[in-house]
Amino acid sequence: MGLLTHEPAAPRPYRDRQPGEAERSAIHERWVAERHRRTEDPGYQEEWYSEQCGGCRFWLPLAGEMGRDYGACANPAAPFDGRVRFEHDGCAAFQESGAWSTPAEQEAHRRWTRYLRALDSMNERGLALLRDALADEPDRELALAVILRALEAVGAGERREWAGLVPPGRDRELAEARVRDLELLAAGPAGVPGEWSDWTQRRLAATSSDLALLGLLAQAGRTKRIRRMATERRQAMGGS
Repeated sequence: MGLLTHEPAAPRPYRDRQPGEAERSAIHERWVAERHRRTEDPGYQEEWYSEQCGGCRFWLPLAGEMGRDYGACANPAAPFDGRVRFEHDGCAAFQESGAWSTPAEQEAHRRWTRYLRALDSMNERGLALLRDALADEPDRELALAVILRALEAVGAGERREWAGLVPPGRDRELAEARVRDLELLAAGPAGVPGEWSDWTQRRLAATSSDLALLGLLAQAGRTKRIRRMATERRQAMGGS
């Protein structure tokens, strides 16, 4: 009796070898559990709400469905260079990209783009529609990031209304604190740096033309980043 011969099985399509829905869900849960920071942690810093990995110029989103929430860090100055990160994570080496990088099919980030476009237009009707959309936005961190941007763009008399879009709790407190920070900047900072929020100190360190104030922040700024920013700006303006 002759040897039986069998045709080799055709290789399975590459897409069929990808993790299934249940496995992707398990990966998502595992990676979220290992993220660098959590918004509910007491040490979570207020600037991290708007300085998130997804908005960093060094963010490289993963392809496909996993790119909804994850990407690789490509910032040589970051402690996470070359590592997969959660989109709402971040670090002190953040650099603003002006957009949220994501695979084109991700709906949440299409909303982010539309929100920023509406905010940039400063059209009264567009802003009214944006307020309505943010009130129903299911991604709490995304909505808060847009609202914090809006607080800087709208008139002083409208800020309380925008802050009121944030549900009561820690996020609402953050939005209301940002309103107070903006009021402080408009009036001219008074007191000492220790009485100002980190956000206010960073904004002053990045924009102030007052050499004495920059010198004060260079010496007494709350973080190394603030002190470095103030020192570099003061030097660039001719201060010693």
